[in-house]
Order: sequence, then C-alpha cells, then structure tokens
Amino acid sequence: MRMTARSTATSSATQIRRLVASGTLIAAAMLTTRVAAAQATKGARVTSAAGVGAARDSADALATFRENIAAIHTRNKPRYLATYVHTPQLVRHSPTALETGYEGWPAITESAWPDTLIVKEMRVVPVAPGVVYGYYRYIGVPAPGDTLTGVSTRVFVRTSQGMRITVTASWNDAPPVTKR
Repeated sequence: MRMTARSTATSSATQIRRLVASGTLIAAAMLTTRVAAAQATKGARVTSAAGVGAARDSADALATFRENIAAIHTRNKPRYLATYVHTPQLVRHSPTALETGYEGWPAITESAWPDTLIVKEMRVVPVAPGVVYGYYRYIGVPAPGDTLTGVSTRVFVRTSQGMRITVTASWNDAPPVTKR
C-alpha cells in the first residue's frame, strides 16, 4: 500500500493520540519528530490546508488555555473542569505522581485555588493534526506571604466539544540555593 504524506500524518496523529492517552507523552514527541523527518526526507511539503489546520488547532487550543486560566482566576470550578477531557485518558502529572483518569481527580471535589496566579510566556505549538502542546510560566501565591514560581504544561486534543486538555502537568521551580 502506498502511503502519502497526508495519510502518514493522519495515521501518525491517531498513534500520537493513543500514546498521549496512555500517558506516553515523550514517545508521542519522538513519534512526531520521526514522522516529520520522514516527510522531509520524502520532500513532502506542508500544504495550505495543513497550515490552516495547524493554525486553527493552535488558536482553538490557546482559547481553551485562556478559558482554563480565566476559570482559575474567577474560581469557577464547572468552567475550569469543562476545559478538560472527562475520560480515563486524562493524564495528570506532578513532581510526585503520574495519574490518569477524570474520575477520582481531586480537582473535582477540592476547592483549593491560588490566592493569585500570574501567567507569563504562554505559548502553544501544534504537534500533529488535532494535537497541540501548551506551556506557561507562572507566579502563584497559594496563600498570602507565600510565593511560588514554576512551569505548567498542557496537551490539547480536538474532541467533539472542541479543544480539551488531555495532559496537565505543573512543577514549581527549585528554590534558589543560598550561599553561606
């Protein structure tokens, strides 16, 4: 069977979604890189339709990203939770754990919101049709007098409801080392 660049990208996007859904984000990134290299080797060009699709995916993911942050600022839990997939494929990653699934996610029942959240350097990058990686740096004040900085990342996938977050991760920066 002869595969075109378009069918290769489509089958790769399906593979990437499966890898992301299973929590294998690094493998998905490696697969995306391998597919891109193979397409470049074959002389494949990005078509106008592909460019438009990537731009649409990026714009929709950015809108969902902003909706997610706005819900945090207003402490609106239903609005916040609506930006995520409500499936077993939701991946939640922190420095201490990698968990999957929407059911049993503490964010559903807890009411912990940062006192202040300042988002800096928000960016999104399309990685495959219907899949976008997002990143931002933050300054957070969980409680008055306590300030944290760090990085938060998301992977967005196109669903029948629009772009939704399927992978969420956040890490506080390491505290600065003080000289004695």
